[in-house]
Amino acid sequence: MHDNHSGYRISVVDEDPLRARKDARELLAALAEADSTARMDLPEPGSLAGALDKGGPSAETVGLLLSAGSFVAALVQVWLARIPQRTIVVRRPDGAVLHVTGKEAREDDTLIERFLADGGDDGTAAG
Repeated sequence: MHDNHSGYRISVVDEDPLRARKDARELLAALAEADSTARMDLPEPGSLAGALDKGGPSAETVGLLLSAGSFVAALVQVWLARIPQRTIVVRRPDGAVLHVTGKEAREDDTLIERFLADGGDDGTAAG
């Protein structure tokens, strides 16, 4: 069940659901001090809601819900840059989506922060 939390969602995408969950937990641990409200948002068992559309359910996404902010965005950027093969999906409250790989995070060290900042100051989705 999704409750909009703060409206910001970061999903770790991986073909291996266990690895996606492990990486999401690692990212959550990195974010916990900066955002005490950050939490896991796991897909329901058997759900295809977390699957990518690239030809079917080939990857699972494990989400984190957070309040964002520039420090949190910087932590996400640093975490992602360490893992060049990883892909994450960042969703703003306005519904805009950014798909970014670790390689892209290394090349542009403020990409996620700028994306989150472009979402405005409302910080929450209506609901």
